[in-house]
Amino acid sequence: MLAWSTQQESIFTFFTDSADHLVVRARAGTGKTTTIVEAVIRWLAANPGKTAVVCAFNVRIAEELRRKFAPVFGIPLTLPAKDLERALAAKNVEVKTLHAVGFSCCRRFRDRLIIEDIKKVAMSRRDSLAQRVCGRNAPDAVVRLVAKLHTLGREVAPHAMKQGELAALAIRHDCEPDEALERMGFGLDYVEKKALEAMEIAADVKSGDTIDFSDMIFLPVRNHWLSKQWDLGVVDEAQDMTTAQLEIAQGCAARMVVVGDNCQAIYGFRGADSDSLDRLKAELSATERGLTVTYRCGQSIVKVAQGWVPDFEAGPDNPEGLVRSLNPSKLTQEAQPGDFILSRLNAPLVSIAMSLLRSGKRARVAGKQIGKDLVAILKKMKATSVPQMLARIEAWSEREQNRQRAKLTAASNGRREAINAKIEDIMDQAEMLAALADGARNVEEIYSRAEALFSDDGLGLAGVITCSSVHKAKGLEADRVFVMKDTLRETTQEEMNICYVAVTRAKKEMVWVTENCHE
Repeated sequence: MLAWSTQQESIFTFFTDSADHLVVRARAGTGKTTTIVEAVIRWLAANPGKTAVVCAFNVRIAEELRRKFAPVFGIPLTLPAKDLERALAAKNVEVKTLHAVGFSCCRRFRDRLIIEDIKKVAMSRRDSLAQRVCGRNAPDAVVRLVAKLHTLGREVAPHAMKQGELAALAIRHDCEPDEALERMGFGLDYVEKKALEAMEIAADVKSGDTIDFSDMIFLPVRNHWLSKQWDLGVVDEAQDMTTAQLEIAQGCAARMVVVGDNCQAIYGFRGADSDSLDRLKAELSATERGLTVTYRCGQSIVKVAQGWVPDFEAGPDNPEGLVRSLNPSKLTQEAQPGDFILSRLNAPLVSIAMSLLRSGKRARVAGKQIGKDLVAILKKMKATSVPQMLARIEAWSEREQNRQRAKLTAASNGRREAINAKIEDIMDQAEMLAALADGARNVEEIYSRAEALFSDDGLGLAGVITCSSVHKAKGLEADRVFVMKDTLRETTQEEMNICYVAVTRAKKEMVWVTENCHE
């Protein structure tokens, strides 16, 4: 039997003895998942016949949670995933992603809805909606941008109906037409207008229609189809959820328990509601409990993290751990399989990973999509030699940055923030491409490097040195973590959160990699 902390016992007691809403502020490595499982189990025992749903951030986390619940009920872990899900439902507890919860709402209001199978249809719902609103006169490139934007809108901003409400989203997620398309009359205003039209059409579904993944969030929120299907709803990793996802969660259960860490809110760029804990606490008039004692990080590592999160504590039995500094010139020599190398930006990771590979060490940069995006840019360059490629990358970077800066003066605050983030992305991509080209014999070698270097395969495995952005490493941990200190900054709360997340990935040793270290 596990020995529960005073903080955990306080949460268990509130679960079973109160009917009020609850916010649990759980810091990094504080046993959040085991606490959720035990609390729900105790609540079910105290409330026979009542039902609970645990809302997980993604499918992988949902599957992990099911595997933690199953043994408590004597359910074999050898069951196929669907059978395990059904067996838990028979015990009155379900673990679902917010998309799955949204789909259950859709099925209550529109029966016989079908989930789109991309492999079996000629044109996806996102593409057909874009084609429908754009007609035959719009270039294919514009139709693709409309398709991307209305899909993002359905997921992140389902209530958007007016011009301007999707503009910042479009800028941040590469849905802007290029200069050539703008000169043809297909600028951002056109793309946003058509995306809003597509969302309006998407909302009008009939029983028996085919819907897609984005509709699972969009339809229940936009059409007010939310219903209290469960007696208790627990939302895990609330700081990573979008406002729309949290709206789904709030509407699906009579009593809400919201779990998350506001100091790990680092996904604002993709629409996450970074203020979700405080906002929901106020909206629900919820009581708050804390999980602040970490069992992951060494004592010395916790002391560093306390610079950003003062209430973060080390467990009494945690080892001392080690915090030290290292000059970047020694990183390749010191890094070993199983280590993490973390940076706020991706560009430094490319050079580091290539250096590690040249020294005979297995290394990967986390993020397949990053590699795909770089390949797409390389193709646009249409270069036939490495010097020509480098020149065109530099010209492309300067041109795109200037294009964005020209919009800053007249931009609203929200759009200005998106434009500045976009400029930083362009600079980061240009630096990554330059690093990939370093020492390449021909253009084909640059392509090969871009395709091979970025991968999620082996992430965190003992045989690989994982080079990762802090964002990609969230939720992971390693005994030793190298943090590229000179890439971090503390200009905003989210930037300080990034520092905290980076440091708390380390269990035993955290190494600051900085030019200020002269040893």
